[in-house]
Amino acid sequence: MTASTSTATARPVAHLNARISAYLVDSVVLLAFILVFFVIGGAVLLFSSDLGRGDPPDSAYYASIAIFLGGSLLSWTAFNLALMRWRGQTTGMYVIGIRTVGEDGPLTPGRMLLRWFGLHPLLFHPFLLPIWAIFSLLVVSLTLSQVVLVVTLALVLLCLVSPAVSLLAMLLDAERRALHDRLAHTLVVHLEQP
Repeated sequence: MTASTSTATARPVAHLNARISAYLVDSVVLLAFILVFFVIGGAVLLFSSDLGRGDPPDSAYYASIAIFLGGSLLSWTAFNLALMRWRGQTTGMYVIGIRTVGEDGPLTPGRMLLRWFGLHPLLFHPFLLPIWAIFSLLVVSLTLSQVVLVVTLALVLLCLVSPAVSLLAMLLDAERRALHDRLAHTLVVHLEQP
């Protein structure tokens, strides 16, 4: 541990297996979020088609897609940011008994946001690849811009690359920090046992 790490916490840095286990638990929770908004979007189509007796209007399709995409991404982000602000943990981290702390002090809101949006594998999760892909197709169809196509396809590819890069970074770092931990100057530590 470095000097700044030892001042931030006397608790041991979380092991790789604890971080992977927390990621897997968070993956199950993410899947539940996606399924809930998929069902809500489908219900919009079902009810707007008079329970399948007619064709739903185009606006129902757009509403269904917006609920699925926006609901999944926005609620997942808000849920995790609220948990990180309140407890310094995601659901998986809570279950496994680890938490995020600042390298040299408390976890500030700025660090928390940088950690989440800095290629966090829960924001760019393989389960979110279809959502980012649909978002990409919609944005490109509205703008017809090659630059927008490249940017949105990069978001899709990040869903495959971000978890792998995070794992590689944790394997190569003595303090098991992923890329988003390095960007935000945070550590993941084990909680004290009562």
